[in-house]
Amino acid sequence: APAPSTRLCAHFVCLLCKSTVGEALHLVHLPAKSNVAENSPPGTTVHAFSVNLSASLSPVIPGFPQIINSSPLTEAFRVNWLSGTDFQVVTTGKERLDFEAGPNIFDLQIYVRDDVGVTDLQVLTVQVTDVNEPPQFQGNLAKVP
Repeated sequence: APAPSTRLCAHFVCLLCKSTVGEALHLVHLPAKSNVAENSPPGTTVHAFSVNLSASLSPVIPGFPQIINSSPLTEAFRVNWLSGTDFQVVTTGKERLDFEAGPNIFDLQIYVRDDVGVTDLQVLTVQVTDVNEPPQFQGNLAKVP
Protein backbone atom coordinates (compact mmCIF):
# COMPACT_ATOMS: atom_id res chain seq x y z
CA ALA A 1 0.00 0.00 0.00
CA PRO A 2 1.24 3.52 -0.74
CA ALA A 3 2.44 5.64 2.15
CA PRO A 4 -0.24 7.89 3.69
CA SER A 5 1.46 11.03 2.37
CA THR A 6 1.41 9.60 -1.20
CA ARG A 7 -2.31 8.79 -0.95
CA LEU A 8 -3.05 12.28 0.40
CA CYS A 9 -1.04 13.90 -2.41
CA ALA A 10 -2.80 11.84 -5.09
CA HIS A 11 -6.20 12.68 -3.57
CA PHE A 12 -5.32 16.39 -3.45
CA VAL A 13 -4.22 16.40 -7.12
CA CYS A 14 -7.48 14.72 -8.12
CA LEU A 15 -9.55 17.32 -6.23
CA LEU A 16 -7.48 20.13 -7.73
CA CYS A 17 -8.19 18.83 -11.24
CA LYS A 18 -11.91 18.68 -10.61
CA SER A 19 -12.10 22.22 -9.26
CA THR A 20 -9.92 23.65 -12.04
CA VAL A 21 -12.10 22.11 -14.77
CA GLY A 22 -15.24 23.50 -13.12
CA GLU A 23 -13.74 27.01 -12.90
CA ALA A 24 -13.78 27.71 -16.63
CA LEU A 25 -16.02 30.40 -18.03
CA HIS A 26 -16.93 29.38 -21.55
CA LEU A 27 -19.03 30.26 -24.54
CA VAL A 28 -21.63 27.60 -25.42
CA HIS A 29 -22.58 26.88 -29.07
CA LEU A 30 -19.26 28.38 -30.18
CA PRO A 31 -17.12 27.88 -32.18
CA ALA A 32 -19.73 27.57 -34.90
CA LYS A 33 -20.65 28.30 -38.50
CA SER A 34 -23.77 30.22 -39.46
CA ASN A 35 -25.43 31.71 -42.54
CA VAL A 36 -27.04 35.09 -43.16
CA ALA A 37 -28.80 36.16 -46.35
CA GLU A 38 -27.29 39.05 -48.27
CA ASN A 39 -29.00 42.41 -47.79
CA SER A 40 -30.47 41.29 -44.44
CA PRO A 41 -31.98 44.20 -42.49
CA PRO A 42 -30.40 45.46 -39.25
CA GLY A 43 -31.18 43.24 -36.27
CA THR A 44 -31.32 39.99 -38.26
CA THR A 45 -30.30 37.09 -36.00
CA VAL A 46 -27.17 35.36 -37.25
CA HIS A 47 -26.39 33.00 -34.34
CA ALA A 48 -27.57 32.42 -30.76
CA PHE A 49 -25.20 31.33 -27.99
CA SER A 50 -24.88 31.38 -24.21
CA VAL A 51 -22.24 31.70 -21.52
CA ASN A 52 -21.54 29.12 -18.82
CA LEU A 53 -20.35 31.05 -15.78
CA SER A 54 -17.19 30.05 -13.93
CA ALA A 55 -17.37 28.17 -10.62
CA SER A 56 -17.28 31.52 -8.79
CA LEU A 57 -20.61 32.38 -10.51
CA SER A 58 -19.22 35.86 -11.14
CA PRO A 59 -21.40 37.69 -13.64
CA VAL A 60 -20.27 38.59 -17.12
CA ILE A 61 -18.97 42.17 -17.24
CA PRO A 62 -21.52 44.54 -18.84
CA GLY A 63 -20.68 45.04 -22.51
CA PHE A 64 -19.43 41.46 -22.87
CA PRO A 65 -19.43 39.19 -24.79
CA GLN A 66 -18.27 41.30 -27.69
CA ILE A 67 -16.73 40.87 -31.11
CA ILE A 68 -13.13 41.95 -30.59
CA ASN A 69 -11.82 41.18 -34.06
CA SER A 70 -13.08 40.03 -37.41
CA SER A 71 -11.55 38.81 -40.62
CA PRO A 72 -12.06 40.68 -42.79
CA LEU A 73 -12.50 43.75 -40.59
CA THR A 74 -16.19 44.70 -40.42
CA GLU A 75 -18.82 46.45 -38.32
CA ALA A 76 -21.63 44.46 -39.95
CA PHE A 77 -22.27 42.38 -36.79
CA ARG A 78 -22.68 42.91 -33.05
CA VAL A 79 -23.61 40.87 -29.96
CA ASN A 80 -27.00 41.49 -28.32
CA TRP A 81 -27.93 40.38 -24.82
CA LEU A 82 -31.19 38.39 -24.70
CA SER A 83 -31.60 37.38 -21.04
CA GLY A 84 -29.51 35.92 -18.24
CA THR A 85 -26.57 34.29 -19.97
CA ASP A 86 -28.15 34.11 -23.45
CA PHE A 87 -26.88 36.23 -26.34
CA GLN A 88 -27.13 36.50 -30.11
CA VAL A 89 -25.05 37.85 -32.97
CA VAL A 90 -27.10 40.15 -35.21
CA THR A 91 -26.54 42.32 -38.27
CA THR A 92 -25.99 46.03 -37.59
CA GLY A 93 -26.88 47.58 -40.94
CA LYS A 94 -23.64 49.63 -40.76
CA GLU A 95 -22.31 47.74 -43.77
CA ARG A 96 -24.26 46.15 -46.61
CA LEU A 97 -23.83 42.39 -46.82
CA ASP A 98 -23.67 41.74 -50.57
CA PHE A 99 -22.94 38.25 -51.87
CA GLU A 100 -21.84 39.43 -55.32
CA ALA A 101 -19.63 42.31 -54.13
CA GLY A 102 -18.20 40.22 -51.26
CA PRO A 103 -16.69 39.43 -48.90
CA ASN A 104 -18.84 36.34 -48.35
CA ILE A 105 -17.23 34.81 -45.25
CA PHE A 106 -16.47 36.53 -41.94
CA ASP A 107 -14.63 35.05 -38.96
CA LEU A 108 -15.80 36.85 -35.82
CA GLN A 109 -13.75 36.49 -32.62
CA ILE A 110 -16.19 36.59 -29.71
CA TYR A 111 -14.65 37.39 -26.32
CA VAL A 112 -16.24 37.16 -22.88
CA ARG A 113 -14.91 38.21 -19.46
CA ASP A 114 -16.44 37.96 -15.99
CA ASP A 115 -16.04 40.10 -12.85
CA VAL A 116 -13.06 38.09 -11.56
CA GLY A 117 -11.16 38.20 -14.86
CA VAL A 118 -11.92 34.73 -16.22
CA THR A 119 -12.15 34.86 -20.03
CA ASP A 120 -12.99 32.82 -23.12
CA LEU A 121 -12.53 33.49 -26.82
CA GLN A 122 -14.26 31.57 -29.63
CA VAL A 123 -14.83 32.07 -33.36
CA LEU A 124 -18.11 32.34 -35.23
CA THR A 125 -17.76 31.90 -39.00
CA VAL A 126 -20.54 33.69 -40.88
CA GLN A 127 -21.30 32.85 -44.52
CA VAL A 128 -23.26 35.43 -46.53
CA THR A 129 -25.67 33.54 -48.79
CA ASP A 130 -26.91 34.58 -52.21
CA VAL A 131 -30.48 35.79 -52.70
CA ASN A 132 -32.00 35.97 -56.17
CA GLU A 133 -32.56 39.64 -56.82
CA PRO A 134 -34.63 41.15 -59.63
CA PRO A 135 -32.51 42.84 -62.30
CA GLN A 136 -32.01 46.57 -61.99
CA PHE A 137 -31.87 48.61 -65.17
CA GLN A 138 -29.96 51.83 -65.52
CA GLY A 139 -30.12 54.61 -68.08
CA ASN A 140 -32.98 54.81 -70.61
CA LEU A 141 -34.29 51.35 -69.71
CA ALA A 142 -34.89 52.50 -66.12
CA LYS A 143 -37.10 55.42 -67.16
CA VAL A 144 -40.82 54.81 -67.24
CA PRO A 145 -42.69 57.06 -69.75
